[in-house]
Parts: sequence; C-alpha cells; structure tokens
Amino acid sequence: MCQWIVTIIYVVLASSSADTRKISSPDFATLDNHVSSGNRSQRFLFGAIFGLEVPILEEQSVEDDDDDSTVKNCSCECGRANPLPRKMECGGSNQENRIVGGMPAGTNRYPWMARIVYDGQFHCGASLLTKEYVLTAAHCVRKLKRSKIRVILGDHDQTITTESAAIMRAVTAIVRHRSFDADSYNNDIALLKLRKPVTYSKIIKPVCLPPASTEPSGKEGIVVGWGRTSEGGQLPAIVQEVRVPILSLSRCRAMKYRASRITNNMLCAGRASTDSCQGDSGGPLLVQQGDKFQIVGIVSWGVGCGRPGYPGVYTRITRYLPWLRANLRDSCLCAN
Repeated sequence: MCQWIVTIIYVVLASSSADTRKISSPDFATLDNHVSSGNRSQRFLFGAIFGLEVPILEEQSVEDDDDDSTVKNCSCECGRANPLPRKMECGGSNQENRIVGGMPAGTNRYPWMARIVYDGQFHCGASLLTKEYVLTAAHCVRKLKRSKIRVILGDHDQTITTESAAIMRAVTAIVRHRSFDADSYNNDIALLKLRKPVTYSKIIKPVCLPPASTEPSGKEGIVVGWGRTSEGGQLPAIVQEVRVPILSLSRCRAMKYRASRITNNMLCAGRASTDSCQGDSGGPLLVQQGDKFQIVGIVSWGVGCGRPGYPGVYTRITRYLPWLRANLRDSCLCAN
C-alpha cells in the first residue's frame, strides 16, 4: 500500500513541475505575426523584453466594474503642475537627452507621479488619482504579492532624499481590470489602494481625468517616468519627461504593428527616437488643457524604444471612465 501512495505522489509532483513556464526573450520575427495564447515567452512588452518582470506569485482579486457609480467630488484641484525653475524655462543646462529623446523633469514638476517599488526594487510608474488610489497598468501588478508593493510619491531623484520630502505607502488592494489580456495587453489598467490616504501638498497632488468626449489624437502628449533612457540602457535616477505626437488609430494601424493588435482601447504616441521605454510602464501620457494636465493614456507596451514604425502603445483612459467611477466609489475626485 505504501508503495502505491509514494508512486501516486511522485506522478502528481512530476505533472505539476512539467507545467511550469519559463520567461524568455521574445523573437521579434514571430511577434508581429503571432502571439501564442498563454505563452509568456511571446510577450513583447517593455518589462518582459528586458527582464524587469518579477517572478510569478499569487494572483490578487479583481473588483467588478458593473456598477457605474458616480464618484463624489472633493473641494480640491487636480492636474496643476508646479512651475519650472528659471534655468529650465530659459533652456539652461538641464536640457540633456534622456527617456529616449526627452529630458529631466523639473523637481516635482508633475506632483501626481508615483513610483511602484516591488520587493525593494523600482518596478513601474503610476499616477495619483485620489488621496487613496494610484492608477497604473494591469501588467505592472499581474501576480505580484501585495505585501511587497510600496508606492512612493513626491519623489524626484531616486538616489537622494534631500531634494524632496517623498512619502511611502503600503497597498491594501490591487484592483486589476478583470478583462485584462496578458497576451494582447488589452484592458491594461489597474488601481492600487493605499493603506493610508495621502495629504495633498505642493509636491503631492492628483492628476485630472479627461472628459469622456476627449479625443487626444493630433495633440502633443507628455510621457513622464523613471524608465530607461535608451533601449536596453540604464534606469535614470531623476524622473524624465518626453513630448510625443499622439497618433490616430488609423495611422497607428497603418504602421509596422499588425493592425489587429491595436484595439479601440489603445492609443499610440511617439516617433523615431522619441518614445517611452522600459520601466515607464504604468506611468502617464498627459495632455495639457489650459493650465492643467489630464491623463489620457497609461504606458502599456511597444516593440523596443523609439524604433521607426513602432510608436509606444498606451491604454486609452476615456474607454475606462465607467470602470474608474465604479472602483473609486469609496473615494472622491478633485474638480477638473
């Protein structure tokens, strides 16, 4: 009897280990024509190509988006950036090339910028929406262990603490869109609920959501993040920004991507040598409306960085305003 038990246990263990999948670098020749369902080696996202993805851990719960609730409005203001230092306004010494064609942002210029740190290491970008929630990409939080996630706000230079009074928050909930597709990166949107609400200040403020009627194509966008400054290059210490043209869906689908890969839930932005890059995932694509900024996209995926014919692909925020309202119903948004 004991021999049979041992044999059965061995067979079960062998079957389990045979299903374990290994992350490997994708083959670009395959990517434009075929993405195998469930095969993580076929992924061509910023994090996966260059090894920024963390090991698989337990899956987190996802809230439903059926309830299109109205979010309370707070008596506060969103989307107002901090003024640039004089030397940057005048084109001084800070105009060096970074973030694939961009430059360092002014200190706390975009006060809604957040860094997601996982197990002590920089992982992705995010944007503050309310005192309790930051917005990021679903692929950034896929199968992360919640207890190891930290969100840092009010930061500028990752290597020093004297430049700005950054704060850190633990996370109590991961709200990932339940229809997120890990192969196509459709519905690449998620919220992180902070364990303790933040206090708004000069260096910590929320970004504005766009009106549902907003069509960003044809406008100039701004991408902000701590992502790599060249394809396969180093992660910068200082948060970077880059200005990118936002393309129409028809123009993006006519480029080198397979047209069916660009869904109506996505938008494209960038040109050759001007793009977001690895590590920018989850961060914002912004447009300026008057003296305020609205988040119209979330850095999602792309082939390389700044490659001709391959603009960056972003989650289109206006497609998810009902989902955001449903999942922010225990919070309140500042007036736009």
